[in-house]
Amino acid sequence: SVVTNFQHQPSPLSLGMLMKSCLAVLVGSAAGACPPEDFSSITDFDLDGYISKRWYIQQVMETSYLPKSHNWCVYAEYQRLPKKSPNGYEVGVHNYAEEADGTIHDSNIDIKGGIMAKIVDEKTGKLTVAPNFLPTFLAGPYWVIAYDEAEGYSLVSGGAPKKDGEAGLCKTGSGVNDAGLWIFTRAQKTDEKLVAKVREIAKNKGFDLSVLRQVDHSNCTQSTSMHSSDVIV
Repeated sequence: SVVTNFQHQPSPLSLGMLMKSCLAVLVGSAAGACPPEDFSSITDFDLDGYISKRWYIQQVMETSYLPKSHNWCVYAEYQRLPKKSPNGYEVGVHNYAEEADGTIHDSNIDIKGGIMAKIVDEKTGKLTVAPNFLPTFLAGPYWVIAYDEAEGYSLVSGGAPKKDGEAGLCKTGSGVNDAGLWIFTRAQKTDEKLVAKVREIAKNKGFDLSVLRQVDHSNCTQSTSMHSSDVIV
């Protein structure tokens, strides 16, 4: 019985081993706590500058809506809406990707009403994103972690990295909401030195870089930018 088991006192050796085991678990838990205690998104964010031009995705975490089979010619672009959508969205979102054989995946075509974003906290780069037909409370987090217009890069995550990754680092989920990690550059051609710099920023923020996969921009079909036409709300 439980009472009987408690009546058997452990030997000093087994008690010491038990205490060491408990200490190891506690230390391990603290070292691998996700998200990191000091984790934060960007500060003094310039949303209008950020959405002024197209972003090309150079490295990306696989998610349910962007499998690795779509890791060709991936880009994203954004535009403030002239007025809020009926569901309360404020920014139009256009996502584009291709497969190795040239098959196109375009959010403006594939998703009824397209994709939209709601601004949660503009100065810290926090938005939520979802198909336009969904209410905003079902939208998933889109956080800008780092951004430099002069150097032409940004680092974006699907919210704080709450899951344990490799080597004590953290990662987001891989489903729809609270998922994803992206390295953006303004130039389509991959600049390995710049990508390495953004990867280092991501690592210093506590992200597990093993989730990132390279996007191939070597043979892409050009598509019309959403900035060349009005966004339909």
